[in-house]
Amino acid sequence: MYTRIKNTTYLYNLYYRCLLFMSIFFMVIYIRNIGTFTGQPMYVFPLFVAPYLLYFCICYALFHLSVSFRLRQLAWLILCSLLVLGSFWVVKSYFYNLLPAIGVVFYSSWEDHHHWVLLQKIGQGLFIILLLIGVDYFLFKWLKTKIKSTRLELMMRDRADSSLLSGHFLRRIYQLTAKGKKKVDVEVLDFFQTISNKLVAQNVRVALEEEWYFVKRMIALCYDRHFEIHGEEHVSQQFWNRSVPSLSLLTWIENAVAYSMDGTDNPIMLTWINQSDNLVLEIRNTIHTTSIKRGTGNGLRLVNRLYKSCKNDRIALEYTIENNTYFIVKLSFLK
Repeated sequence: MYTRIKNTTYLYNLYYRCLLFMSIFFMVIYIRNIGTFTGQPMYVFPLFVAPYLLYFCICYALFHLSVSFRLRQLAWLILCSLLVLGSFWVVKSYFYNLLPAIGVVFYSSWEDHHHWVLLQKIGQGLFIILLLIGVDYFLFKWLKTKIKSTRLELMMRDRADSSLLSGHFLRRIYQLTAKGKKKVDVEVLDFFQTISNKLVAQNVRVALEEEWYFVKRMIALCYDRHFEIHGEEHVSQQFWNRSVPSLSLLTWIENAVAYSMDGTDNPIMLTWINQSDNLVLEIRNTIHTTSIKRGTGNGLRLVNRLYKSCKNDRIALEYTIENNTYFIVKLSFLK
């Protein structure tokens, strides 16, 4: 997946979801039975809720096992009946025999009419549990569908933007590398073919190290501009492994060459700045006043849209114009 959105791992983890809805069930038990253990010692409350929570976990596990194995409705009806009947004897033994034996009493001594009272309590508990499990299941299903559709939309948008950038970039890169030459040499053709192969691969994101390698190759082919690179030694392998939109750095170089002045008196500066909380790549080039009026072109607009999907990768992008003289791109990789 090339496009990341907010981390949703917890939604796919049944343990997290079970804990969440068990907490809700816990609160329901507390509110419905608050008078039962009022005035009791602290250790009594866990003894009271333990069978409820265990019952919830068993129901939750059985539900998801049945969904996984696609049990039919009849099987679910039988399963619920067994849970009610089986729980009756367990709960009766727990609350009316085991706990009184250790001096913990929640209810009066067992009488015949308590059968229906206990069955009613178990049935109500099962209903609440199934209601919570149903909400969990359908809510998760809805969220999962929404997340997947959002990711697909973002991926398709990035793919479309990347394709638009590819067409724009191929035309511009050929014009720049072949500029001023009567005959296009093998080196230019080789670079152009390599870039074409990258586009055919259709990778929306590539490693920073790979993108930087092609930046330096492109710089070597732009004979009518002077480039200066500083601070490359500050970039650790950890940052080289970070991903960036394919062709984004190359597009900034192409833009800097297209909008800057000819000659070596006004070099295009590429500077890596190692700060306390991030690593910054700054690309600075001088520009004509007419260039400011024309804007920055379609290439940068497409790159800017591609970088919007990188916010969750701790990457920040900033464009500034300084004193109507310098156009500056700052790409920050947060540590």
